[in-house]
Amino acid sequence: MADVTRPTVNVAVCGDFKQLQLIPELNKVADLGRVYYASRLSSNAARLQIERPQARNLFLKEYLLQFHARYLNHAFADTIYPLYDALWLAAAHAAWRPCDVLHAVIQGKAVSLLQRAKREGAAILGHPIVCHPAFFEREMRIELERLSIATAPYVGDVSNSLAEIKLCDRIYCLSTLVRDSFVDAGFSADAIDIIQLPTDLETFVPARTPAADSPFRVLCVAELNPIKGHVYLLEAWKRLNLPRSELIFVGTMRREMKRALQPYEGLFRYLGPLGRRDLVRLYQNSSLLVLPSVQDGFGFVITEALACGLPAIVTEHVGARDVIRAGVNGFIVPPRTPEALAETISKIHASRSLRQSLREGAIASRDTFPTMADTAERIAAAYRRTYAARSDSPKATGHKAYEPGNSKSAIAQSRLP
Repeated sequence: MADVTRPTVNVAVCGDFKQLQLIPELNKVADLGRVYYASRLSSNAARLQIERPQARNLFLKEYLLQFHARYLNHAFADTIYPLYDALWLAAAHAAWRPCDVLHAVIQGKAVSLLQRAKREGAAILGHPIVCHPAFFEREMRIELERLSIATAPYVGDVSNSLAEIKLCDRIYCLSTLVRDSFVDAGFSADAIDIIQLPTDLETFVPARTPAADSPFRVLCVAELNPIKGHVYLLEAWKRLNLPRSELIFVGTMRREMKRALQPYEGLFRYLGPLGRRDLVRLYQNSSLLVLPSVQDGFGFVITEALACGLPAIVTEHVGARDVIRAGVNGFIVPPRTPEALAETISKIHASRSLRQSLREGAIASRDTFPTMADTAERIAAAYRRTYAARSDSPKATGHKAYEPGNSKSAIAQSRLP
């Protein structure tokens, strides 16, 4: 029997996620077995600071996906993307080695891998990166109907995601928003940890000297898809008509969104996806970041922007609301409320002293973000709890549909436009 205080852990991530940056620190504080992931070839064993047999980089899937997203605008994603995921899953099975705990990102892409680990006696620590499927699907359907966009590929069969959740002995999530959505769906609150991932404070830094006499520049850094709420920000911006100001969108754009954004042509400037260096420069030379999502498990752009001294407005349905202190480093508004966005943006635009104090508050936020070592220690502790409390019966006692008005938690109710 394995040592309860240091179980052997496999990590499964079907994509290039921020969890990979934790592998070097996790390898110091936990007994890592194999890491099954899909990333660039440069993300090799040496970069992850693990032994070569431990690193199982199933890179083909990630290259295919990135090419498809950038050059084909996600065309036929509902048909093609599952094939890319299947390549990763088959390769993971081929390279599989037994473990005591499987740390798996919950996306509905690895259910057979979780089942295999469970049959072999492993405990499962799941990591959902978005809200519970019932919450996510509800919010997405509202947006698809509003924008007259077909449900595929945005809403599909969630049975695999639910199956993965039911296999989990514990989960850890990034925010109170995600936790609350799982509790509302029947997952035991006692089996959930909230662990915020670190921010790269060496890359995301404030400008030494803020740009003088620059326009009031508002950013939205997020893939342009229905769930991110760009239309609500555009409705707010249309009402404002602020002097010496500009609205900039950064991120890949889903092809369905091009038609949805046509009525707002001329209101914003679209830069497409940016590399880290260009993104840092943009953060440093902007006035405000807005993330108007109607569902966002966290929103790492928020902590990155704050680290650069850029205050942020988020909705109550953005997990990064946990790091926003209203009036100190940003503001929190209800989802789907262009009027609240417009009022808050206008207030910040009108007051140079408020902009300065928010910038100072954003920079001060850097001291509150967890380090790599801190986060790795917390995840390693979750490994131990998961292994110690493992049982054949899952902690997820049920997954009822999310019902507005019947919430056990603090999730804000959705607001229809």
